[in-house]
Amino acid sequence: MFEVFFESHSCDTPPHHLNPLNSEVIVASYEGGPIRCSYVAFSTFNDPDLVTYELMVNPLYHEDPDCAIALLYRSTLTSKELKRFNCSALAEDRYNLQMTKNSTFYLQIIPTISNLERARFKLKLIPTGATFSTEDLITIISGGSIGLVVLLSLVGFGICLFRKKRKDKK
Repeated sequence: MFEVFFESHSCDTPPHHLNPLNSEVIVASYEGGPIRCSYVAFSTFNDPDLVTYELMVNPLYHEDPDCAIALLYRSTLTSKELKRFNCSALAEDRYNLQMTKNSTFYLQIIPTISNLERARFKLKLIPTGATFSTEDLITIISGGSIGLVVLLSLVGFGICLFRKKRKDKK
């Protein structure tokens, strides 16, 4: 399990890697106070065979009695948010998102007042259900099968020729 804290996260940090192969859990949390960077990015390891996977965002808790922040789920920092949470709509339900190998997921905090001390949340991010490309495997199996058929045909043809020559000599 890997934990990301908004209070210490830097915007210079590259996206945190999600690993759909082993469903490694990442916990993202904010416990009030100053924010160095308003977002945290998550993307997959560079696996050329990965096609899609599902990212489950499971809130453990979300409290904001002063309506100090908005918590956003985004696919890009400039696009419309996928989900928006605030003091009147707390992040309480799981959210599932279909991702591809090139997808990035962003958690973003937007402060609405200057005192952020009592706002807090903790989310579990779990990548699951990875699907992989089987084109390479199919190519290898079919190429090997065709090669085996050709080899057996040549061996059979060679045996027939050898027997015919032996028969002609008698």
